[in-house]
Amino acid sequence: MAKGDFRKLTGKQDCAAAAPLNLVYVADTTKQKKCSAEEQAFYAAMDTGFVGQNVYLFCASEGLVTVVRMPSDKPALAAALKLPDTAKITLAQTVGLPKK
Repeated sequence: MAKGDFRKLTGKQDCAAAAPLNLVYVADTTKQKKCSAEEQAFYAAMDTGFVGQNVYLFCASEGLVTVVRMPSDKPALAAALKLPDTAKITLAQTVGLPKK
């Protein structure tokens, strides 16, 4: 956990910096010791997809809006969040209120 407002680092779109919530999905490669690098990337992407879809479903049920995107500068975001080298950012997901 890192203290600070890092929303602007999660995407180039204006909504990222203004949104009330940005989720950043991170894969810890130390948990996948018996996997090749290719398998690590595959499983990380698959798990990120599962979680992101659940957030979409929750937002739909609660009248919220969401969008999944690739962070614009993964190295800067990883540094700001003080992630170890074994933690790989997979996606960011913005959650907010719909425009009226």
